[in-house]
Amino acid sequence: MLTRLALTAAAALALIPAAAQAGHSELEVPPSDTFFLGGEQKADMVVSGRNTGQTTVTVLATKDGSSPEVLIATVAPGASFKHAYAPGEIALIRNASTRETARLSVDFTGNPSSLTMAYLLPQKD
Repeated sequence: MLTRLALTAAAALALIPAAAQAGHSELEVPPSDTFFLGGEQKADMVVSGRNTGQTTVTVLATKDGSSPEVLIATVAPGASFKHAYAPGEIALIRNASTRETARLSVDFTGNPSSLTMAYLLPQKD
């Protein structure tokens, strides 16, 4: 599944270090896309955020791209979430809309330079 990843320089550029060992992003997730963070971190990673857009997003966790996804939260516009991910676990933020871009303000622990970030493109028929 993760072989369909498209690394996005914009996602990396959106990161603004908030403190040593932490990061912040004003994240935009295109319609039907999934943003992922982590997977190779050696320590726990806490991801928290607020849905600043107009569309619902789902927050999930997976051990790798092929293991089952676990639903962490369904986040309506204006709502917030927070979850601690284990070492090596991947945080997934999925836009539920097929037409509207999702917008989130996201904070995370961990060294931004050691965290993988990418978009998982939707399946095209």
